Amino acid sequence: MHADRRWARFAVAAAGAVILFATACEGPAALADGDKGNPSPGPSAAQATRTQSPPAAAKSSPNPGFAAFQGKPCPKLTAADRTNGYLITTASSPREGITVHPGGEPQSVLVKLCNTTGKALRDIALSAQVEWNYAGERPPKLTVERREAPDGDWHPVELVVANDYQPLTGASGARDLPAHGTRTVEYRISAAKDAPAGQGALHVHAIRADADPFDMEDMRGGGNGGFPLTTAPRE
Repeated sequence: MHADRRWARFAVAAAGAVILFATACEGPAALADGDKGNPSPGPSAAQATRTQSPPAAAKSSPNPGFAAFQGKPCPKLTAADRTNGYLITTASSPREGITVHPGGEPQSVLVKLCNTTGKALRDIALSAQVEWNYAGERPPKLTVERREAPDGDWHPVELVVANDYQPLTGASGARDLPAHGTRTVEYRISAAKDAPAGQGALHVHAIRADADPFDMEDMRGGGNGGFPLTTAPRE
């Protein structure tokens, strides 16, 4: 009888060891399956979700000229600025502008907005415009993007092609501009493979997002600037 009881205790212990060994071999996935009555033939829901999620977009590196450009003094209001009621001056780098090639790599330029007043300017939005004759009255086929410098996310910009002053068309990215403060944005421009040759300037309009389009003084309470832009075939 004593031998039988010892054998029984040995059998129970051995069975428990087998169960523990089998569980360890199955690993964490076996424990995560939960309901064994409805086993999962593939990866868990969490794993499937992670697999299907697109990779996060990589941020572009800061413009290498940002620090030097940011340290330069702001332009002062000119007589024409005062006549137009502007409160914001702009500067750009490189000053000579940029040249893009059809199907080529995007080129970028930094633009700094400067509040020339001792009061905060609220909801200052930005728009971009080239004149209709930039590409000989043909669609310029330019792609324009903008980001907050030095390393914000890139956002598409609606490029206005018109000869008249249209600062509200396509205006976006409204932000407050502190008293005597600055805001630096970076524009990235590229030309389609079939983009025609063109030359002119890309005008950047700074305007209150809630400006009255029928009140020119209200609309011109921002500022206007830009930089030379050329689309040229590769040599």
